[in-house]
Amino acid sequence: MTGAIIVNQEVGHNRYKIDRLLEEFEKVDIEVKVLVNDGTLAKIQDNNVELNFDADFVVYLDKDIYLARFIEKCGARMFNKADFIKLCDDKILTFIACSNLGIKMPKTFAGPLMYRDLRNDDYLFLSTIDKELGYPMVVKKVYGSLGEGVYLVKDYNELSNLYSQIYRNPILFQEYVKSSYGRSLRILVIDGKVFGGFVRYNHIDFRSNYGDTADGRTLENSEKYFEFAQDIADKLNIEYAGIDLLFDENEDPILCEINSNAFFEEFEKVTHLNVAEAIVKMIMKKMSQYE
Repeated sequence: MTGAIIVNQEVGHNRYKIDRLLEEFEKVDIEVKVLVNDGTLAKIQDNNVELNFDADFVVYLDKDIYLARFIEKCGARMFNKADFIKLCDDKILTFIACSNLGIKMPKTFAGPLMYRDLRNDDYLFLSTIDKELGYPMVVKKVYGSLGEGVYLVKDYNELSNLYSQIYRNPILFQEYVKSSYGRSLRILVIDGKVFGGFVRYNHIDFRSNYGDTADGRTLENSEKYFEFAQDIADKLNIEYAGIDLLFDENEDPILCEINSNAFFEEFEKVTHLNVAEAIVKMIMKKMSQYE
């Protein structure tokens, strides 16, 4: 059995994750190559998809849904699968998938998609957002990671000014969870089960995972948070993901987002749990069942 780890354009932030996975794969004598998605890994030729590499499975550390679907078309087992990557990468799709399932989430609006320059009447929907969500309000670009593209606006002027700058992007608008300022909970799910979690803090920014001022701490009284995350994992049939939770005024969990290829360097350092080993064991188990 052979595998591949695919990253987007460069190894970058994935260096720790790749090194740890290679270390654990080597222990069980599984050959794994690291590939950069430079646009040449797949093509359609003679009416069929062709890959320029061979692998029985792929650990996909990218969000390029097109390459993911190319790979699945050729029969390699993806971790995670393309549909789940798409579900997590699009934050609006994440919340739609989790709705009507009894999962607590912030009140959320999806901004209208815009394909032309703004006109005065295009701002009218902001008055509804203004009344429904109040201030401060969280505005997010639908696609983004590591806290980039996430904004906290304090009044209508900030809201309209921000919208005029980012309206070409898919955007969501959410109520601000004041009780969770600079604080969130990262829970890892591996092989469909909660593996562990830790709390992320940022004392100078409302985004707990943003910049050098963020740090992680061990989680106390984890039961209700783990149960909440396990419920999400069961309902979405998750194999591997990082589930990020916020804290309401009673310290109960609220879904923030789900990450299909979550980093785990800080997780391993804070919890002292071997995430890479657990992922490799999951892959070996799934591949033994895969046809």
